[in-house]
Amino acid sequence: MDTRSSESAILEPSSSHTSANFGYAATSGHFAGLLHGNSAEKLRTLPSDVFNVAVTSPPYYWVRDYGYEGQLGHEESVDAYIEALMEVFDEVKRTLHPEGAFFLNIGDTYYSGNGQPHGSDPKCSSRNFLRRKVRPVDVSGWDIPKKSMIGVPWKVAFAMQQRGWTLRSSIIWNRVNAFVEPTARDRPYRQYEFVFMFSKSRFYSFDRSKLVEEDVWNIPIERNRRAKHNAAFPSELVRRCIEISSPPNGHVLDPFVGSGTTILTALQNHRNVVGVEMSDDYIDYVQGAIEGEGLESVSWDKVDSLLKTPSALWESWEGNRLNFRKPGTKKKE
Repeated sequence: MDTRSSESAILEPSSSHTSANFGYAATSGHFAGLLHGNSAEKLRTLPSDVFNVAVTSPPYYWVRDYGYEGQLGHEESVDAYIEALMEVFDEVKRTLHPEGAFFLNIGDTYYSGNGQPHGSDPKCSSRNFLRRKVRPVDVSGWDIPKKSMIGVPWKVAFAMQQRGWTLRSSIIWNRVNAFVEPTARDRPYRQYEFVFMFSKSRFYSFDRSKLVEEDVWNIPIERNRRAKHNAAFPSELVRRCIEISSPPNGHVLDPFVGSGTTILTALQNHRNVVGVEMSDDYIDYVQGAIEGEGLESVSWDKVDSLLKTPSALWESWEGNRLNFRKPGTKKKE
């Protein structure tokens, strides 16, 4: 789950990892699962109704090249991109606890319609692929004016509502140290992105006492040079999502792992976590990071069994819907 970046060269998939599942557990009892492969396909192998919260940032539409063929985000049309996301998010919905929440960070793309751009982007090497390749957003003939923002985040949000998700909040992530956009000479620089909060049903669990800010979150970007991230999803953002929507020892899901921010943040905050990633490079990196947290390899059957066991703190957790009280009523003893 990250606003991810990688080298622009297309990499051949590694036969050692293709469609593999990796399980890890700590002496504390916490566990992690890492699935290598297509997100929708891998999620179909997971049990239903088990994750308290899902947090992710999928590849944006034609913004970066993640280094492998068949990557999500390189579809021929916005509609095809949204449909590919819906295929994944339908499975997120199935695997989410009935009272679970889903936090989706997603950014927009501009329609240029001017053909292949030239020059280079010195701030982000992973964006330079668009200087060498004609993307669908560079081709003329769209039904919106050139230089327009496409509105991808809200198109995705509306599509999810059509699939039965309840859109509870459109959180603004103010990226307080965001990059300057050298080509944006006639518009403001983009300083924020959306983090949509969805619930699986009208009634869900939520610990309001853990909110740091309301619907504008001021969180700096974290730059992960080891994982070749230019603008990685920040751990503080993930921490907030999992603290307000899962009990300690609860279960967290990330269908687009990237450099592993959600994986590591969940473990460091006493949650269990499962993630899916298609890139060989990121799988290798995240495996090393998980082992660096002191977890040791276990069978996937062990992870699958632990996933089906809810947190022992679920019933007493302040965010549990059954522990909510109406204003003016006494708190339960």
